[in-house]
Amino acid sequence: MDFYLDVVSVEKRIFSGSIDKIRISGSEGEMGIYPGHAQLLSIIKPGIIYIYHKNKTEECLYVSGGILEVQPSIISILADIVIRGVDLDRKRVLKAKKQAEEYLKKEIIK
Repeated sequence: MDFYLDVVSVEKRIFSGSIDKIRISGSEGEMGIYPGHAQLLSIIKPGIIYIYHKNKTEECLYVSGGILEVQPSIISILADIVIRGVDLDRKRVLKAKKQAEEYLKKEIIK
């Protein structure tokens, strides 16, 4: 059975293609979604989506939260921010964290 995933951020389509399964954190906890899954509509918690491809490779996407819709042969994910795992850079993340902390300190002092 073909199983299709479509991941869209506010800016653009991030992923679109056939998959084997996904693992994602929804409003009720961690979920594994396989072909033929019951229909579902859920809030997505911020975190990692694990995409398992038919060729046995795995891909990770970070989402800031969003909405998950599951139909028997298609999954749709709509999120504000989606970043591919390969695009995450530890230095960039730490720099952004430091900038955010400095900003918060300035705002608290005001």
